[in-house]
Amino acid sequence: MLKTKQGLIYYEVDTKDSDILCFTTTRIGGFGIDFFDFGDNTNKELSEKNYALLCSVFNLPGMPEKVIQTHSANVLDLDKYYEKSRYAYDGMITSAVNVPLGILTADCYSVQIIGENLISNLHCGWRSVYSGIIENTLRLFQMKGEKTLKAVVGVGICSNCYEVSEDLAEKFESKFGFPDIAERKNGKFYLNLRKIIEKNLKRLGVSEIIHLQNCTFCNKYLYSFRRDRENAGRMITIIVRKG
Repeated sequence: MLKTKQGLIYYEVDTKDSDILCFTTTRIGGFGIDFFDFGDNTNKELSEKNYALLCSVFNLPGMPEKVIQTHSANVLDLDKYYEKSRYAYDGMITSAVNVPLGILTADCYSVQIIGENLISNLHCGWRSVYSGIIENTLRLFQMKGEKTLKAVVGVGICSNCYEVSEDLAEKFESKFGFPDIAERKNGKFYLNLRKIIEKNLKRLGVSEIIHLQNCTFCNKYLYSFRRDRENAGRMITIIVRKG
């Protein structure tokens, strides 16, 4: 649900859990040439101002934990490896309260998985999804004896806008075996990454899934790398369990 707070427009996710705060920013509000941008295009001073504003407006208990996203399937267990290098991870998991997890996107999907004690935040582009980031995360949940309660699939590029190669469409169909995840129109192929993520979550036992059904490419108040290329900023999705 789109909301406004102190000049910022953002998506608030109602998980029905009183201790969970989950939201995604848009490009509206903040500092800098391209508004509320958390990407590498924003200079250090403006980036620090945007993060300070984020923490103030949403009353975060601390600065968001982040990783250096590389479209991998690697998930960092912050409970075990908090001091470890953050390079080449595209997801985080923690049982700690008051530790915000932040993932940056601009067409890829952010996915939050919520358990009785654990929370996770994932960067789910096609490479990460194909390589098994969702499976790796739920494997960590299982290893820790955690019951998975629900998942949130954030904003991302819709199937009507996500043109891919025939080879990539066939790779997904072959690997997952899901029907209706790719469509051919006028000799072009389009991939439904949201549906793949949802079906994969359900296959792995996550029955309650909350969707933010908005396309980053279609809506100019959202950042889209496909639309804006190197000029695209980044939105941030935060999840935190408050203590």
